[in-house]
Parts: sequence; C-alpha cells; structure tokens
Amino acid sequence: MPALPKVASPMAARCRRMLIVTALLLVPPLLTAADVSVIEYLEGDVQVESHGRRRIADFGTTLSRGDLVITGDDGVAIVRVSATSQIKLRENTVVAIDDVAGGGSVHLRQGGLFARAHRAATGRGFRVTTPTVVAGVRGTDFFVAYGRTIEERPDLWLCVNSGSVEVLIPQTGDLTVVNEGEGVNILAGLRTTQPRFYPWTLELNWLFDPEEGDVRDATDLDGAYADLLDQDYD
Repeated sequence: MPALPKVASPMAARCRRMLIVTALLLVPPLLTAADVSVIEYLEGDVQVESHGRRRIADFGTTLSRGDLVITGDDGVAIVRVSATSQIKLRENTVVAIDDVAGGGSVHLRQGGLFARAHRAATGRGFRVTTPTVVAGVRGTDFFVAYGRTIEERPDLWLCVNSGSVEVLIPQTGDLTVVNEGEGVNILAGLRTTQPRFYPWTLELNWLFDPEEGDVRDATDLDGAYADLLDQDYD
C-alpha cells in the first residue's frame, strides 16, 4: 500500500510562516531604484494585481511599479516599499505601488494604511497620494484612511504618531503641516481642518513587527468617523 502524503499540521504551518517572517525582517533593506517592493508579512485575504491580472499574495511576493495590493475583509499586509519605507494595510484596502526610488511612493485608492518612513539619503522623501491629497514625509509614523464620504467627494483622515507630515491639496495649493500627536480631516478633498488631537487615535495599532505582537489594527473607524463628524462638520 503506498504511503499517504504527509500533511503539515496547523502548528507546523504557523512555525514555517513565522520563520519566513523572521528571515524577511532580519534581511537588511537593500532595495535600490532598480529593485521591487516586497510583501514582508500578511494575514488573511491578500491579493496582488499586476497588468490587470490578480493572484494570491504570499510572503516574499515582489511588487513592481503600478502593481496593486488588495486586502479583503480579514486581510492585513506589511509591504516594504523602498529601502527606507514600509506600509501596513488594514482590511478592505487597495494600494498601488507608485515608486521605489528615494523614499518611495504609494497611491491609496481606498481603505487605510500605516506608514513608517526613515529619512532617505537621496531623492524625495516617502509620499502617500490619494485622488485629492499628497502627504509627504521625512522620518515619521502616520496613519491615513480614505474613502468615507459625507459630501460628494470622499474625506481623508490623517494622524501622526511621530515626526511630521506635510499635507498638500493640489487643487487648491493649501499646505498644512501635521505634527506628532495631531490629526487632520481633509473634508471632501478640498479643505483641511486645523491639526488637533483626536482621542480615537490612541486605539490605533502602530506595530509593524509580528515578533512584537499582533500587528492587525482593529480600530473602529466607523466610530472614529462619527467623532470626526461631530468635531469637523459643525
């Protein structure tokens, strides 16, 4: 009778996953302008779309300029965008890789992401763009959520955990600097509120290293949105 194939136990699969994660996190970030971005960690439903074709993402999946990273209802992903920047995607988020040169750049189409960017030795600092706003940074941790709508155009929320972020609205030319501990709401992509502290930001999970604990962010953004409405739409 032929031997039955061996099936990895859940514990063995988990150990294998953690070994891969550990190895990826220990590799020095040596990406250059000619290199690609890399998915360093993921949980749940995470897909990559390249040239119009989707595939299931995995640890170590490489990403080129224009590729999309898409998380489902239970998805979370950590992507090293460039040698000096990382992003962590919440569930139901769509992000396009714009550039890996310098500090790197991504385009947030919907959902929320955390960004961790160190100062780039050369070139432009890390940037997150949306259809209405450009957020440029040098050495900071911040969170961005885009897509909930109160007027005809979606709002964007941004808060800074460390460092500072320049928020530019290209359509109006308005530029606002958001410092550590502050947040802003860009109303319908046209008007930035005054930077202030929002209590709900204390619930955000800023962890990027799965060896330090759960990296998934479970903040109730619907409740946070209600708080923003109370304060910013008076």
